[in-house]
Amino acid sequence: MNYIKKHKLSAFVILVYIIVVGFAFFIYKLFIGSSGLPVYGDRLDGIENVPITEEQKENIVNNISQKDFVLKVTKPYLKGKILKVIVYVADNADMMASKQLDSLVTGALDADQIAFYDVELFLTKNYNCTLEATGKMDEDGNFVGDVDVKFLDDLSESEFATDYGISTTDAVTYNKEQSIKITEDGEHIIYGFTKDKIGESKCSIKIVKKTSEAAAKETTINTVSVDRNFPTIGYFKAGSNQFVWAKTW
Repeated sequence: MNYIKKHKLSAFVILVYIIVVGFAFFIYKLFIGSSGLPVYGDRLDGIENVPITEEQKENIVNNISQKDFVLKVTKPYLKGKILKVIVYVADNADMMASKQLDSLVTGALDADQIAFYDVELFLTKNYNCTLEATGKMDEDGNFVGDVDVKFLDDLSESEFATDYGISTTDAVTYNKEQSIKITEDGEHIIYGFTKDKIGESKCSIKIVKKTSEAAAKETTINTVSVDRNFPTIGYFKAGSNQFVWAKTW
């Protein structure tokens, strides 16, 4: 410690030098890697011979967008040699029909591109018509106090929901309301209604409220099943003949 006190300037210079060298080494490892090669190594060799054109990317977007259950398609983009496409489908779209969009991606590529590029197709939906109920619940599954029921997401901020409403009756209602409070004891069914450019969706949630002083804890339940199919990813390996599909969780 006495040495450091006597040589403050020297110690400071050495410390700065160590920091600069360490940062330079980090940057080197990040962009060059331990092998001294670029991040992608030689995996991209020859990519200039099989470029995917802007016209091909536009064809993919246009062809997928024509499907009546598709809400939005992002412009395909490359990450290394992987062509990535993201597709948003409507609430009422089923998985089987959605997976068939894969042929519209590979169908826009020629044989050389199919042999060179991997393709990743990400299918997702927002589940706009999803309700959740929050309140204190006892061990029997009954809410013992007031219950707040609302849409899972703020639909006023959704790029897909063109209309929405929430009601205690099953008659379609687009009242722009996103929440409701249950204060009376009894069995209640709350209905949600959403609309997008494709069509309409309806969801509901059942609430049982029994005012009680019994032990209870704050609980949230919602209308989305744990075995829902979306989102999912389809992956096409260069040179293969089909997509392999896998959950994202």
